[in-house]
Amino acid sequence: MTNKTVKMTSVDKLVPIACEGLHGRFWYRDAAAQIDYVSWLEGWDRDVFAGVIAATSPRCSVVRNIRMSLHFMHFHNIRVVPMKGIRTSVLRFIGGRGITGPKTSAFYNNLSGCPNSVTLDVWMSYALGIDQTDFSRAANRSKAIGRIVGVARRLGVTPAEAQAAVWTGFRARSGYNQSPFSVASEYFAARDNNWVIEGCSIHAE
Repeated sequence: MTNKTVKMTSVDKLVPIACEGLHGRFWYRDAAAQIDYVSWLEGWDRDVFAGVIAATSPRCSVVRNIRMSLHFMHFHNIRVVPMKGIRTSVLRFIGGRGITGPKTSAFYNNLSGCPNSVTLDVWMSYALGIDQTDFSRAANRSKAIGRIVGVARRLGVTPAEAQAAVWTGFRARSGYNQSPFSVASEYFAARDNNWVIEGCSIHAE
């Protein structure tokens, strides 16, 4: 199998999308601050919390991702994670073997304050005009990251901020509102409800 790259949306076309979503460029900065805050309140290791959020993020909405992570951090019950593959990723991380997968690794880096990592999820594949499975090839990931770095240079922002802006702008064009990283509000809601968290039923092994 060759590692030939696919055709992607150009930097010239991505820049207007990013400009439309520029208000969302601080998504990761705000997310990291909320992770810090909730970790401080609960006495959690913030890197573990960030890693759990990253590991549980595949094929999951932002709110669902946060709620699962809060539930796991509070109860340490892996059965709250419904998919076995994701459970394995969480257990691997908390067992000290790190984050696997380019998307979750980049997301973890961004949540940990790294400004140069570029998270490539399904919405980024839409913005780039390719299928998400194309990110499985290293050449395609490298090309996609290059596109986002190009946008960052045009706008004078970090690659992480450029990716967040493109993500926000493309979702807006598709009729979706910005998805804030509401760790703090979800945390307070869970605490006020005696840690009964909506959507976090325990799944059988």
